[in-house]
Amino acid sequence: MPGSIQKHTLVYTIVLAMILTIFFDLSRIASVGAILYLFMDMIIHWGVFKHSRGKVGANPFVVLTAFTLDGIVLAAFVWVKVNSDLFVVAVSVVFIIAIFAVERFFIKRAA
Repeated sequence: MPGSIQKHTLVYTIVLAMILTIFFDLSRIASVGAILYLFMDMIIHWGVFKHSRGKVGANPFVVLTAFTLDGIVLAAFVWVKVNSDLFVVAVSVVFIIAIFAVERFFIKRAA
């Protein structure tokens, strides 16, 4: 496809959304989104705590508290989903692994 990677990611997002709507109902899509969001939020909190708290003036207590609360909510939600709909958790794990793999490939290629 012509254009920058930013234009490509829009197409990839649309294709992924179409695939999700074909194979999942709305509650499953929302569950996958919640798991991915909480996981991403925890990664951002950890990155701020580890690398940027001095630059942005973040209070370490607040950042670690948010990280911990996200972890508690994520663990509880995953526990409920494992007992009621294991497929949603499996799809979320596959997405997380795929996102890390693509990001790693993109960063190595761009560097």
